[in-house]
Amino acid sequence: MDVMLSMAVFRRVVEAKNFSAVARECNMSQSTVSKHIAALEERLGTKLLNRSTRSLKLTEAGKEYYHHCIRILNDFQEAEASVGKGKIKPTGTLRINTSAAFGRTFILPYLSEFLEQYPEINVELLFDDDYVDLVKEGIDLAIRIGPLADSTLIARKLGSGPRVVVASPGYLVKHGRPKKPADLVEHDCLLYSLQKSPDRWYFNSLQEGEESVRVTGRLQASSPDAICDATLNGLGISVLHEWYVRKYLREGKLIMILKDYKLAAYDIHAVYPERKFVPQKVKSMIEFLASKMDK
Repeated sequence: MDVMLSMAVFRRVVEAKNFSAVARECNMSQSTVSKHIAALEERLGTKLLNRSTRSLKLTEAGKEYYHHCIRILNDFQEAEASVGKGKIKPTGTLRINTSAAFGRTFILPYLSEFLEQYPEINVELLFDDDYVDLVKEGIDLAIRIGPLADSTLIARKLGSGPRVVVASPGYLVKHGRPKKPADLVEHDCLLYSLQKSPDRWYFNSLQEGEESVRVTGRLQASSPDAICDATLNGLGISVLHEWYVRKYLREGKLIMILKDYKLAAYDIHAVYPERKFVPQKVKSMIEFLASKMDK
């Protein structure tokens, strides 16, 4: 067997702690993954992994070999990238983790352009509103909105996403238009339940400075899609990212209110595992998304 391929498979098995997940990721059978590990153990004359039905643990030799694999595989990639700089086209499958809202609203509309620009890259979008372990799940790139947790991941800021207060024309005709944040206490507000304080909205204006309002509403939801749909259907007033509702604002399906009062913007970052060599497929997507954020 190809030793470099076997080393790459071994590395992913250690990081994912799961043979079947690596088999799916590498588009091979689980038995083939096992054969790669067995081939390495036979070649080295020592056991690398202790495996049971419920757990997978490295032996002492396995721990040492794993660290050597990381260095060798990264050096190999870096050498190829350095020698072929400007010549090697980005290739392979790019696995991207993002929230469903951002993925559907900001990545999918531009994806055909990206794939046309990079015909040798395949994209796998993994929608998940929770933070996931990029190394364990074999994810190349994640898009994260808001404060970043401390980690060993590398982050590149793509832009900043302002939030806006919106309502449907029908709701405003029926219930009136709030002129200042304090007026919101008389309205049905749609609450995003995953926020730390869903019922506390914070505003800032040149005239009145910072203020917060405790809002109430008959609907809470854990999905931005649900909040947006409810707003479109006239169920209340909501706070959503401007990039998420841009289309509806242009079409007149939603109206921005309280324009003189700003809400805190959330930074948007591309994050990826720390390594000396960053795959060109990752670099290509980061630069592409950054160019779209500027528009």
